[in-house]
Amino acid sequence: MAKDLFAEEPKDLLSSTSSEEEEAKTKPKADAEAAAKAEAAAKAEEEEKARAEAKAKETEELRALRYKRAQEKAKHEAEKKAREAEAFAGKPKTPAAEQFDLVDKLTANINRIHKRI
Repeated sequence: MAKDLFAEEPKDLLSSTSSEEEEAKTKPKADAEAAAKAEAAAKAEEEEKARAEAKAKETEELRALRYKRAQEKAKHEAEKKAREAEAFAGKPKTPAAEQFDLVDKLTANINRIHKRI
């Protein structure tokens, strides 16, 4: 007669007799892992919030700096226009006493540039 080799094994291979003991051992580990994950998620959320606040602060500072530069530029342009108006107010524009044609102007410019010292 043939001997049944699988007679002593339990029918359900996934369950074991000491499942409660293993569960008791693994539960604290699982709880610790879950707590660590929750802590890491909270840290990541805080860092993301800090980055967002820093970016908003930087954007606001840039906006203020651009506004200040625009104000300074407008002030400088107004002063420049005032200086130009003041400079031209005293001196009326008049044509040159001697008018040169285009060839004479080019020749004079070339002579000025290539003048030997």
